[in-house]
Amino acid sequence: MPHNSATLKRHLPARRQTLAWTAAIAGLLAPLSSAQAQTGAVDEQYRQAIYQRETGEPYTAIESLETLLAANPTLNRARLELAVAYYRTLNFSRAKAESQRVLDDPQTPENVKLSVLSFLKQLELEEKAAFEKPHKFEPTVSLGLLYDSNVNAGPDSAVLPGGFQLTPGSLSTSDWGVVGQAGLTHTWLSPAPVRLGQSTARFGWVSQGSLYYKGYHTENDYDLGVVTLATGPTLIVGNAWRGNLNLQVDHLTFGGETLGVYTSLSPSAAVRIGADGELSADVQWVHRDFKRSIDEGRDSNYRSVGLSYGHLFNRGQIALQGGGRWFDESAQASRFSNDGYEYFVGTRVRAWNGGDLFARAAWRRSRYDGIEPLYAQARRETERRVELGVSHEFQDGPLQKWQISGTVTNVHNEANLSLYGYDRDTVLITLGRGF
Repeated sequence: MPHNSATLKRHLPARRQTLAWTAAIAGLLAPLSSAQAQTGAVDEQYRQAIYQRETGEPYTAIESLETLLAANPTLNRARLELAVAYYRTLNFSRAKAESQRVLDDPQTPENVKLSVLSFLKQLELEEKAAFEKPHKFEPTVSLGLLYDSNVNAGPDSAVLPGGFQLTPGSLSTSDWGVVGQAGLTHTWLSPAPVRLGQSTARFGWVSQGSLYYKGYHTENDYDLGVVTLATGPTLIVGNAWRGNLNLQVDHLTFGGETLGVYTSLSPSAAVRIGADGELSADVQWVHRDFKRSIDEGRDSNYRSVGLSYGHLFNRGQIALQGGGRWFDESAQASRFSNDGYEYFVGTRVRAWNGGDLFARAAWRRSRYDGIEPLYAQARRETERRVELGVSHEFQDGPLQKWQISGTVTNVHNEANLSLYGYDRDTVLITLGRGF
């Protein structure tokens, strides 16, 4: 999905920060409220409203606090708690209005007014960040150098059934090349939040266009180009979950010739688990329309379902993720139809200021339906992919905000048919940045 969840998350209140503000203001107003809370019933109603807000029912808390203030309009502690509840629901105008009423009250102590002024300033800053610019454009660009030990995914063995042998040109060939990418993402967020039960949501729309090119020095028959256009709605609900629906079209060229057009539809959702975990699920449907005559019978419909879980440790310095995917591809020719599954684990570690180390390992099992010519049996494959990498974002100087990264990838593909078994190593160094 071409969506920027980090951008969307910036428009939601930081729960830990507002809890700190609430505690500070409530503590300063404790003497004020004790004088005003004349009965046990009022105090109990106040405590119940705070409990509702802190247990995920901010709208119910707003109703409770407004009822309490209707009968006790000078209960300023409750009014500030109401301001925080409005803030939690992204109603900045009401949060500022309730805070200003406390600030204008001549009975409010000066030290309390200082805390209220700080709260108002923070409200103004967050409202500006959340709603001042509903449209955001984010260009990206990168350029890299590539070494590929097996450009054509040539088999490990040249021997075929019946004593036939592959030509030298069909065996593994190494080469180096360049890789370039440029993209532009547009994100629109609705100017008004939406209430969903006890949660506050923001609706948005994310669109993306990108260009990708991989060109080899001598093996130009394997040059790859991809033009991508994608668009779709997104919905982020508080700090609890987010959902996206992405429609995407990819135009692929191979060796300077149009390879095909892929059209895909991909709904996805992510749910927060605790303070540092996230569970993600997605469904993909892809129609692959090949254009070359040599690819006759490969047009297909691809379907997959994926599930993954990620967790942050040590205040976000270490990230772990793992997941799996089931897939099924129905092609016009049965020898290209296949199904299977894959699973992966990965980690990223912040090793120094601006620098990350990362690793990922994935396994994929594929089972094909049709009988392969020459072999008189169907294909079975197991792919193992291991990737190690390092990246660094420059903090100052002429390359400030640019990121340099290097990855080493090994692919080992085992197959019951010798034509499809191969090993491949790639080394990629890229320099890029987002704007």
